[in-house]
Formats: sequence, structure tokens, C-alpha cells
Amino acid sequence: MKKPVIGITLNWYKNDESRALSYGKWLFGINQSYAKLLSGADAIPVGIIPTLHDTREVLDIVDMILLTGGPDPDPALYGQKNSGSIGCYRERPLWEMELYRNARSMKIPVFGVCLGIQLIAMAEGEQLIQNISTQVDDPDDHDGKADDPRMHTVEIMKGTILREILGGEIEVCSFHHQAIAGIPKGYSHAAESSDGVIEAIESDDGLVIAVQWHPERDFTGPLLLQHLLSRFFGETE
Repeated sequence: MKKPVIGITLNWYKNDESRALSYGKWLFGINQSYAKLLSGADAIPVGIIPTLHDTREVLDIVDMILLTGGPDPDPALYGQKNSGSIGCYRERPLWEMELYRNARSMKIPVFGVCLGIQLIAMAEGEQLIQNISTQVDDPDDHDGKADDPRMHTVEIMKGTILREILGGEIEVCSFHHQAIAGIPKGYSHAAESSDGVIEAIESDDGLVIAVQWHPERDFTGPLLLQHLLSRFFGETE
């Protein structure tokens, strides 16, 4: 069996206005932590460049997609006014939600990380908690910095795929101030932090696993990725 191809979404960085005329509004890239995670996987990683092409054409050549982390989506996309969102990007969330919806219709496995879980929930009609520190009672410290990541405890629910892989209670690397507000239809609650914030969901058909933490920065990434590859594709050459 050939190695599966994992399509990875890229971060969108706004070009300086003085460069935008020549180079365009956006720069696309990915953090090296994802590259390190994928380098240990028995798969071929490819970056998905956002274009005007139908995303189904891209999905025709990949076997799985990884929705990576990123900045806050515009709350108007889930029917709210801004009450703590920062940046409020529209273009990337719209493009990736279309990618996700087409992946679901084509039954392509999806692994969502941080922003990834949020866009999955939004695409399925759920809203976000815009700022955990002001909208959750007695909140944990979820919002680490790039040079000072937060580690906090997550409880993984019984009967989930995540429980099989990681066990019941683990410490994860956290770098977010938003979270999903509810469990989408067709999904199960897979993990939560001590303050009740939803930390993971799984689709009822087993094709989607999404986590709010950053597995590419802690021990959970290699375990999750290798298990998903084995689960979906078995042994590869």
C-alpha cells in the first residue's frame, strides 16, 4: 500500500501594505512544529495553497486533511458581535470551512487542531466562546504564548477514540483564548478541561477528530497522528 497523502492547511499572514500591490494581500506558511510532527509520520505531507479552485479538486489528490491552528475568526461568521475576538479574519475561515465541508461529503478523514476544531464547529452551525477568561466561570489558564506555552489538565471521555490513544487524564500544551461553545450535531464530546471548556470532539462516523490544544507541541501529536494513519490506512510501504 502506498503512503497516504496528508493535506495541511496553511496560516495566512497579512502582507505589509507597501508590498501588497506587488505580492498580494496574503503570505502563506506553516510553523515548523507541524513540519517536525509530520516528518515522523508514515505519510506524505503536502501544503494546501488557498486558491480559487474548487476545493474538491484538491481533495481528490489527498487522503486526509489536517486543519491547523491560527487567529480568531470573525464572530459575524457565527452570528455574533465582537466580544473579545482579536484579528477577526474572514477569508481563511470561509475557505477552510468549505474545504472541511467538501472533505466530509467525500468521506475524507479530518484532523483538526485549535482553530481547526473551531472551524469544524462553525461549519456545523455552532458558535464560539470568544474570550475564555471573561466568559467562563473560574477559567483555567488556556492562553499561553509562543515562548511560554501553558500546560493544563484535560479529561478524556470514556468510550472515545481519544481515550483509547491517550488515556483518561493528560497534560496538554494550550495556546488559545477561544473555544467552541457546544457539540455539533453528529459529534461526541471527547475531552474537556477542569473549567468545563470543550477540548476535543469526534464525529459519530469516526472520520473526524479535533482537539483544542496543540498536539504538534506536546507528546500527544505523534501518538494521535500515527494512530489515525493506522486506523484509516493500515500498514503502508
